[in-house]
Amino acid sequence: MPRYVDLTQPLSPLTARSSDHPEVTFRTLRWYSRNGLKTREITASLHSGTHMDTSALYYSNGETIDQVALSRMIGPAMFVDCRMEEFGAITGDHLEKHASSLTSDDMLVLCTGWHHFADDEEKYILKSPGLDKSGIDWVASRSPKALCSDCPSPEHIYMRVRYWRQLRPDIFPKDPDPEVFPRSYGHRTLLPKGILMIENLGGDIDEMIGRRAMMYALPPKYAGVEAAPVRAIAVVDD
Repeated sequence: MPRYVDLTQPLSPLTARSSDHPEVTFRTLRWYSRNGLKTREITASLHSGTHMDTSALYYSNGETIDQVALSRMIGPAMFVDCRMEEFGAITGDHLEKHASSLTSDDMLVLCTGWHHFADDEEKYILKSPGLDKSGIDWVASRSPKALCSDCPSPEHIYMRVRYWRQLRPDIFPKDPDPEVFPRSYGHRTLLPKGILMIENLGGDIDEMIGRRAMMYALPPKYAGVEAAPVRAIAVVDD
């Protein structure tokens, strides 16, 4: 019998999100005491918790969530051991060693273990590992259906550090080497190639490290937007 492994972070006001985005809130609209039932509304960034990015994030004529074919959200996935310390760089050499059999029919999942620090907002957002330029170029050359990670972004925090240099010079005292960490290189390189980016995975992802399994990453069919929350699962035959 197949077994279903949840790869999704819970969504709540405590969920990590981009620091300039609003916290998730669930405001009550109807109450048990007054209405005999309870209903709520949600306020959240589309980039909160486990979510999918498309090329419309950076390009006005880019693909939106409702335009993504179901076949690209479902498929075999390779869960690669990328467990590293703070600011660890995932290189092309690392991926060649651990994911050399990756094909364009697969999803690539970077298992960094960083979801364990999701309750430490500063560490989770600012000190996560991720792909350097060589790693992104390696992914681009293999062109998987999706690039996924259990941290805020598959691309290294140093590719997004120019913004943080002004806010947190104590953590980022100097600019990174632009040859190794060009600005926003991951999203701007991979999304136009139709490689979906799925971020902030979690749940029981640790038990998938080093395995292959069928993966489902299904967002709601929001029209005209660049991102949406995802319920991600893996199906395994033990």
